[in-house]
Amino acid sequence: MKKLMLLLGVVLLTIPSPFAGKNNASPKKNKLIVEKISETRELAPGEAIKFMSDSICRSLGIPSQLVREIGQNESGWQCIRSLSGGTDYGDLQVVESTFNFWYDRLDLEGGKTRENYLIVGIHYLKYLHTRYGSWEKARFAYARGHWRNKTTWTCLEEKFMNKINWRKYDV
Repeated sequence: MKKLMLLLGVVLLTIPSPFAGKNNASPKKNKLIVEKISETRELAPGEAIKFMSDSICRSLGIPSQLVREIGQNESGWQCIRSLSGGTDYGDLQVVESTFNFWYDRLDLEGGKTRENYLIVGIHYLKYLHTRYGSWEKARFAYARGHWRNKTTWTCLEEKFMNKINWRKYDV
């Protein structure tokens, strides 16, 4: 039964959806992902959220391994509140103002759920990639609000940015 539910989830989650429309998103697709991931709860909780992340990435054309690396760096894939006293939350540590903006823009439902924070974070990363033209610049802007030249990075910024091999993503 578990394999059948997982297979059903994979089939339904990999149906392509265009990255187009008023909000550059498909709210129905996002809702389908959330509904189907809830049906795969027999997976370990950490694996279910990564499965959902991979599905969203596939639907938007984002390297899923990059999002996994960002989640590992941001929270260790633990849906947590900010450890630095900020308003960021979730596996990808989305700040509240960003969450609110993208939640409305994507026409999501259900409030501040782990799944919605993940959807918002991945869509925001896609937007930043479109804006800056590289995954490295998008990742830096994701963490710091906008891209800055490497010569201006702090030691902390160098540390989190150098954890990722950018040649795998920016060809």
